Amino acid sequence: DATHPVVRSMSAVYWRGGDERIERTLYRPQYFDRIAAWGGGEAINNVIRYLGPGIQLVSFDPKTSISMIGPEGFASDAAIDEVAELAAADLTLFNQDACSASRFIFVEGERAGIETFCERLLDRLALDRFSASEYGPPPPAEIRDEVETLSLMGDAQTWGKFDGRGMVVLTDEPVGFHPNNKTANVVHVKSLDDAVRYVNVATQTIGMYPPERKLAMRDKLASAGAQRVVRLGGASKYVEGGPHDAMFSLNRFVHWMSDEDAVSQAIY
Repeated sequence: DATHPVVRSMSAVYWRGGDERIERTLYRPQYFDRIAAWGGGEAINNVIRYLGPGIQLVSFDPKTSISMIGPEGFASDAAIDEVAELAAADLTLFNQDACSASRFIFVEGERAGIETFCERLLDRLALDRFSASEYGPPPPAEIRDEVETLSLMGDAQTWGKFDGRGMVVLTDEPVGFHPNNKTANVVHVKSLDDAVRYVNVATQTIGMYPPERKLAMRDKLASAGAQRVVRLGGASKYVEGGPHDAMFSLNRFVHWMSDEDAVSQAIY
């Protein structure tokens, strides 16, 4: 809306960062009110040194997202097919590059059903989607080495190849590496409550199945630091203007002025 007061009253500039000569000149309150920093710790720390009165930081730190699936997801072939598709939709967002893309899938249920789920999940990873491709970049060497070591030690079951079409790694504890390039770490837990200990302030989105379990889990997840809980398969379905990274970020880009006309002082 080109005539909206907010649109008419603001400008935005993208700067990749890294050139101190430019930053030292431009990162000043006479030029900018806000700096929105999106990236790793080094990028955020670089911006912090330029902050001062009149210029504020809106920081989007690195995040990781997960999925949680209860035993209902493995009760029948139809249920397994459904959760495999929903889980794959969340995991393959931008070939798993998005912060909201799931990397760890915590599952509660019978082992046989979970293994069937892993097999069918692999098939769903290798599809062309709106935000993913059938063939993505192959996993880097460090992921291949870690997966092969876990398999040789008997600590993991694996499905798939290192060909960019996806891989599923089933373990009893989360892997020590950062799953990427359509790599799913399915973690078998006795109860989804046990998975809460792996949630922290860097956990952005949690996809839940069945969705009814959100009500029972969300207070525990919020206390652990999680920022967003959705239905499994809903990681990409953002509410416009809603919270992102545990804050109303759009509101923070606006300078708020209060025009008050109180005629008496409220006393409590």
